[in-house]
Amino acid sequence: MAQLEVLIVGAGPSGLLLALLLSQQNIPSVVLEAYTYLDTRLRATQYGVPATRVFRRAGILDDIRAASIATFPTICWRRVSDGQKLTSIDMSCIKDHPDRMTILQLGEIIEIMYRHCIEKGKGLIEVKFDHRVVEVGQDDGKAWADIETGEGKEKTRFKADYVVGCDGATSATFDYQFIVQNVFYEGFEKHGWDGGNYMVDPDHWGLVAKRSKGGLWRVTYGDVGGLTEEKYLERRAWHFEKIFPGHPKPGEYRIEQTNMYKIHNRCVEKMRVGRILLAADAAHVCNPMGGYGCMTAALDVGGLADCLIGLYRGETGEEILDRYAEVRRDIFLRNIDKRSVKNLERVAKSDPMTVVETDKFFGILKELEGDDEARKKFLLKVTSIEHDFTKDYKIKASDTLS
Repeated sequence: MAQLEVLIVGAGPSGLLLALLLSQQNIPSVVLEAYTYLDTRLRATQYGVPATRVFRRAGILDDIRAASIATFPTICWRRVSDGQKLTSIDMSCIKDHPDRMTILQLGEIIEIMYRHCIEKGKGLIEVKFDHRVVEVGQDDGKAWADIETGEGKEKTRFKADYVVGCDGATSATFDYQFIVQNVFYEGFEKHGWDGGNYMVDPDHWGLVAKRSKGGLWRVTYGDVGGLTEEKYLERRAWHFEKIFPGHPKPGEYRIEQTNMYKIHNRCVEKMRVGRILLAADAAHVCNPMGGYGCMTAALDVGGLADCLIGLYRGETGEEILDRYAEVRRDIFLRNIDKRSVKNLERVAKSDPMTVVETDKFFGILKELEGDDEARKKFLLKVTSIEHDFTKDYKIKASDTLS
């Protein structure tokens, strides 16, 4: 086996996940994180079957399940104006399946990943905080990252065979502000809400979902762009009164933690330039409706890990990295980008009074009602956003994309 060392930029979920997958095959990595701490701000909370499979490979799924809620029985779409459930998908048919959807706040998953890196990746994974990458470069033999550390911004260069950017993204392409918060409100259970509830309304669209033990719910909704943070917080009670069952006033619920960010859909021109590669949000981003962001990130990382492992074992050449870059970018542009935009438009721009009749996806869900086997097949199928790169060992990147 050839020697292989990897520099990973970013100790978020993608960077730590990649380090774990590589360590399983004795491939060492150094993870460079600009912050002095793990970033556990409110972000994703649900991860589809494809991501669950990658979590299992990385050896973290059991710990995630142990920290998660026991069941997540259904996902539904509701009309905000009257609270009417428009349609739903009953997921009880896979409630005991090992590949079922994963539910846990991303911040908690990051902490689990980090613990595994320290405990199980000992000697193979080194996570360095307060290491801000300011420049990357390469030559024929190595790639490198120049970093700054501490208040004095001391400069150091780290070298490896490859540098992988997993350090997120910060730009906006939709004129929406996303407001995310953890909420305790007894009215959800009182009014029979459970699982995930997509809210369909031009002014109060979003997702309300049960997320953790002890009655914690994640409430995520969109608002108009261009306001101050103070104004968004002033408008929150108005949104909550419209969205929540029972139309509560402030004081009838408790808010813990809030995060705000712009939502966006975009993709880089290339995911590989020589010895420098990009994965997950460093390569492409999409709005969070439908949970494609972290799910896609996990699939990028799982695929890139397979490519680097194949290279390390001598089962394929460097062309596999071009294959990774082309296939994952193509999947994002052809499938993920379009679907995530459609998911956003379904809740934010559809007519709540007619969407059940006009939306083709709702028609598919209708056909699955009452058929456990068909629904199970639908929920567990290998999807068009997945790709097995081990089948591409020795393949040339210029071959037709599949």
